[in-house]
Amino acid sequence: MESFKLSELQKKYQSERAHTLTEEQFGSLVLFYPSLLIIASDGKIDEEEWLYVDYLAKFIADTFKNEISAEARDVLQEKYLAELKYLAENLEKWESAFIEVLKDYISVHEEVKEDVEDILHLFAEASDGKSDEEEIKIEELKGVLQI
Repeated sequence: MESFKLSELQKKYQSERAHTLTEEQFGSLVLFYPSLLIIASDGKIDEEEWLYVDYLAKFIADTFKNEISAEARDVLQEKYLAELKYLAENLEKWESAFIEVLKDYISVHEEVKEDVEDILHLFAEASDGKSDEEEIKIEELKGVLQI
């Protein structure tokens, strides 16, 4: 995932939060960011939902499993988990910026629309089915992202 908007977002994000993700790895964080919004759709992340945040970190890191060693993937998973925890604690601060960059990316790479939607539903259904809050957030994100 590369774009000028992504680079600008990464610079802004890095100015407030030092991290060691490459631009490609940061792009994957942006791509999967809506899943974090689904997990936190009721306004908070409870103890059980933190398990899904852990799973999300693994899910994102696994997208690089064919490119890096198992040990490097484990390190990357920990990096993603740290960033997801930070983002979960700062949803309001970053939501519009991340979603805007993702919307821009999707508009150019329409082939990812279905994947993004599938991932939203996957994380909504991971707990005991979709809650009303999750369903509302999915529909909101689909509208904003035009998927």
